[in-house]
Parts: sequence; C-alpha cells; structure tokens
Amino acid sequence: METSDERTHSLHAEDTCRSSCHQTSSSSNHHQSQVKFQPDYENYRLASPITDIKPEYDVIVIGSGYGGGIAASRSARAGQKVCVLERGKEWLPGEFPEKFLDARKEVSVTSHKLKLMKPISGGNPTMLFDLNLSPGVAVLQGSGLGGTSLINANAALLCEPKIFQDPVWPKPLCDDLDFLLEECQQRVNDMLKPSTYPQDYPQPPKMAAFKKVASKLAEIEDLDPCVLLKRAQLYVNFQDMTKNHVGIPQPACIGCGNCCGGCNTGAKNTINMNYLPDAKRHGAQLFTQVEVRAVTRDNETGIWSVHYLHHSNRGDSEEKIVKAKVVILGAGSLGSTGILLRSKERGLPISPEIGRRFNTNGGSIGFSYNGEDEIRPRGVKLNKIRKSGRGPGPCVTTVIDMRNRPGKEIEDSFILEDGTPPSSMGKFFFKSLLGFESLHSGASASKNDKLSKFRRRLGGKSFDNSLTFLVTSSPNDAGQLQLGKDGRVWADFPNAGEGRNYPNIDQHMKKGGETLKGTFIPNPMWNSFVNKVTGMKGMITVHPLGGCPMGPTGVEGVVNHGGQVFVGDSEDVHDGLYVVDGAIIPRSLGANPSLTIAMVAERCMWLLAKQRDWGSIDYSFDE
Repeated sequence: METSDERTHSLHAEDTCRSSCHQTSSSSNHHQSQVKFQPDYENYRLASPITDIKPEYDVIVIGSGYGGGIAASRSARAGQKVCVLERGKEWLPGEFPEKFLDARKEVSVTSHKLKLMKPISGGNPTMLFDLNLSPGVAVLQGSGLGGTSLINANAALLCEPKIFQDPVWPKPLCDDLDFLLEECQQRVNDMLKPSTYPQDYPQPPKMAAFKKVASKLAEIEDLDPCVLLKRAQLYVNFQDMTKNHVGIPQPACIGCGNCCGGCNTGAKNTINMNYLPDAKRHGAQLFTQVEVRAVTRDNETGIWSVHYLHHSNRGDSEEKIVKAKVVILGAGSLGSTGILLRSKERGLPISPEIGRRFNTNGGSIGFSYNGEDEIRPRGVKLNKIRKSGRGPGPCVTTVIDMRNRPGKEIEDSFILEDGTPPSSMGKFFFKSLLGFESLHSGASASKNDKLSKFRRRLGGKSFDNSLTFLVTSSPNDAGQLQLGKDGRVWADFPNAGEGRNYPNIDQHMKKGGETLKGTFIPNPMWNSFVNKVTGMKGMITVHPLGGCPMGPTGVEGVVNHGGQVFVGDSEDVHDGLYVVDGAIIPRSLGANPSLTIAMVAERCMWLLAKQRDWGSIDYSFDE
C-alpha cells in the first residue's frame, strides 16, 4: 500500500552512489532482447463504425487523451450513455510508422504568418502527427484514439505544489489541493500504473551519460548529485501481462526508444490501454476520424448539438449533428480552444478570455553532439532490436531535477530529461540536422579535444555519441490562440522563448555537453539556420497548455475550477458544457504535464458527477 508521501511524489531519487547504477547491458541477460510475448491486438479494437452512432446520448466526450479518456471512463462508470468522438484514427501496436518516409505520410501541417512559407492548412486532420507552426512557437500533438499519449515521452512527473500558489489558480481548487494531490493522483496511478526504469534492466548508455552531467551540475550548484539525478516515473509496463487491470494484453518494454513515434510493442501505458477500454467495458461507444467543428445549445430543451465532420474514405464533407445533455471537451489545448472559438462564431456566449494564457510549459530542447561516449541517440526499429537487443531504452529514463534549489524562484526552476527521438525521425535527417547545426550554432564546450572530435567525425561516431536534452520549465509568459480564416487555431506568441530562464537553461545544457566533451547545440528554432529559413524564432513544444484557462468568473477565465464553461464574462456557467484537459491549465507547470492534467480531469469528473446527481463513481477493478 502506497503512503501519502509516495503518492504525492512522482520522481524516485536515483542513488548515484550504489553499485547498481553502474550496471551495464553486459551484466544482465534481461528479456529485453528475448521477446517471448507478442499479443495480437486485432481483436482488441475499440472504435465502432460511424454507422453505429445514435442520434442522442447522455454524455458526448470530444477527444480521447488525458482529459477525454478520463471523462469517458468516469462518465461510463457512473452509468451514463457515453459517446466518444476522436478526430484521429485508431492505432494498434505494430501499426505505427518506424521509417521516416512512412512517418511523413502521417503528418498534418498547419502554418500561419511565416515569412518564407505560405499559410498551410494541409494534410488530413486524422493523421497521427499534428504539427502547428506559428511565428513564435511550433506545437506537435498526437491525433488518434488515445490523443497525444500515443506519441509522448511517457514521463509521469508531478509539478511542484508551490506552482499552485500562483493567484491565477481559482481559490476552490487551491483549497482542495490535498484531495487533488492525494486522491486524484491515486486514481490516475491506479489506471496508468507509472513505474521507474527497473534496476535489473540493462542500463542504457544515456543513463551513464546523464549521471556524468548530474555530477557536474551538482558540483556547480554545490548540491548532492543524488538529489538532482532521479529515475522518472514512466507510463511504461516492464513485465509481460496476458491481461492488465482492464483486460488488455501488454508485453514488457524492450527499450526500442520509439515512445514518441508510437509504441509498437504495446508496453506503453497509453490511454487506449486503460481508460478507453475501461470506458468501452462500461458501455461507451467510441468513434474515430470525427472532427468536431462546434457545439450549440437549444435553450428550450437544454440539449447540446455537436456539429462534426466524419473523414471517411469517401471524403464526405457534409456536417452532421449528434446530441447530448452533457458535452465534455477533452481535445487538448488547441483542439478544445478551437471548438469553443468556432462555437462563439456561431453565437455561443464564451468568455473574452478564450484563447488566452496559452503557454509551452517552458519546453525547450538541446543536444550534446559528438561527445566521447556512445549514446545510441535514436530509436531502433522493432525487428532490429529483437535481433540485437541493443536499444536506447525508453524515450526518458532519468531526469536532472533543478527545482527546489536554495534561493531560486519558480521561474528559475527546470527539469532536464535524457530524451530519445524515435526511429521515424530518419537517421539521415536527424544526423544531417545535428551535423549542420553543430557548425552553424553549436558551441564547442571542450576546447582541448578538437583532434578527438575530428577523429570521431571521420570514424562516423559523431552522431552515435550525441545526447538529446528535453526541458520543461516555469516561465511566466503566455501567448494567445486565435482562429484563422481557415477555421484552424494558430498561436500568437511573439515573445516565446525570451524569458529569463532560457539562457540559464542553455548554460546548464552547455555544461552538460562540456562534461560529455561534446558540442552543445541549442534549440534549433532559436538563432539557427532553421530559424532563418522559416522565419520562426521561438519554441518547440509537445506540451501546449491554456487557451481555456480556469478563473473565478468569465472576466478572468473561460472555465471555473471544475471545468464548467462560463457564459460570456459572467459568473454563470453553461449547463452541461465542460472542458477537462490541458486547455484549462492557466500557467506552465515546470514538469511534463500529463499527470497534472489527468489529476485535474479526475477532480473535474468527480465534481461533475456530484453536480448532476450521478451518484458515486465506482473506481474499483474486477479481481
């Protein structure tokens, strides 16, 4: 039984002094390289054909990620007739693209106001990778049954409780913080089953490299490296299970590193492995390739109409309607905000704050290029790792937690993670990008090993010895999501990346590169060749937050502390209209946001069930 302290903290300290931290792949014959359990997922499809959709439901959930998936499960468990509408397709393990050319076919690109690129609203919106390009920020999201969980880095990192001291959070939520951090987090953990990278697994080379970086940064900060370096809690399964807690088979992680391209083994605890099948087991119907355009309400009956397009192979562009008493938006920061903006155009009174407080969660990226140690910098295709057993490990295994340092404010805090891009980021493309940027914007942090660097280049080792740094931080900045003429959302964020914390983060990553005797390459979108070609000088984020921020009234926010949508700028709320995803988070969290989003969604659904007299939600599982 977990203690309250264990529930509240989602990072496990890594004892850098123990001998087990020096474990290498040669000291273990773990089954990572001996795949024995390979489920056939074809019989576990969740989506129903669109012809099965009914005219009306009790609850319609739009989106299926950390907000929508939770809303679907909890509504269905409360005995409601539930319909889930997801814009993307259903992906099963084994179907995700592992090659660059195949992944390119699954990219939908929207661009706005870039100086050397015409506006684009290209690509089928059902494609897996949804890339939104604006002058200040590039946003990458997942589109599919399970939302961005399909292509995220799995990290279940809890934001610091002091984040909730910011006055942008509604008082009722702050007064309920113990419930959020304990009960709601426990409900998420019970479903998503986060765990750390096991001690008896082979240690990927990047873990040893990150230990070196942590030791250097600890020396600079005069801190204990055991305090900084931690094994991250991950939404990853590390043991073979013929059936998990909701009846889905899951094999153990084999360390291929393709988490951000889609898990083809089935080891990743994505939302389609837990919350969504749980929703279906309790009677929910799930439909894919359904793009919701807007919601409207009949004021006489109180019934909501959800206006949608079904992107079938026939290319049917006729807008259709499905109705419900309750509509819950869980389509993500850009998706939920876009739906409300388009609904506002159709006459639905929405707060003038709609689109505001959009932020990138302080996300950034950097690289140590051509260091002295082998890293295995990129994911490995499934057939290759099954033969060799030499993978990079999960996308993230360890973090260097630079929060809670003495004398530092929230805006000075950040987390470094040992990232691994997937194999679908083609080796030639990735290798060329790093090689070119190392000459253009790279800072050679180690001055005395130019000959060694040159030799590694000649020997083709420069790319193999490169490490990716992923960053989350807590800047006090925000942009605004706006609706383009094409009806798609774009981010107006001219000052993205100009917070005081970013130069400090770059300095720490540069010190890390120096420790590994590599060339530090900063964010490729900042003062780089990419920046000059595209006109984009800003941030890359996979953690978009805000757009429908919480607030005490419609003057300060779009929704209240329970996700209920305000009627214009009043204190009144629309009866039966909710947002329960990252769009309602009013500021950066300083950590990978999925866990906090899920906790907030659990609280919203608990409140919703009470408000609508659904009775208590049964959170137990069948034995």
